[in-house]
Parts: sequence; structure tokens; C-alpha cells
Amino acid sequence: MSEELKQELLPKFLMGRAGMPEDAAKLVAFLASNEAEWITGQIINSEGGFLRK
Repeated sequence: MSEELKQELLPKFLMGRAGMPEDAAKLVAFLASNEAEWITGQIINSEGGFLRK
């Protein structure tokens, strides 16, 4: 990704940074754990509050 594109997209991330692979891995680890046993059939957006408009 070019630096120009990064600078354009960064303000659209409400968390103040773009996502990293570790962010998605944490969600996957939680969903695979016993703590998530009652979560079924859900759509979970994991995009750090990215503003599409």
C-alpha cells in the first residue's frame, strides 16, 4: 500500500490505526474458545470502526 493511500485511509479508522493480522487472530482465538460457546450464526464485523463514507 502506498504511503499516499495510507494517509488517505488512516482518518477513516476510528481506532486510530489500520488493522493488523494479530487483531483478526485475537477474534478467531476467542471464537474458538469455550468462552464463545453461546455465539452462533452471527456476523461479526472486525474492522476497527472503519468509516465507509
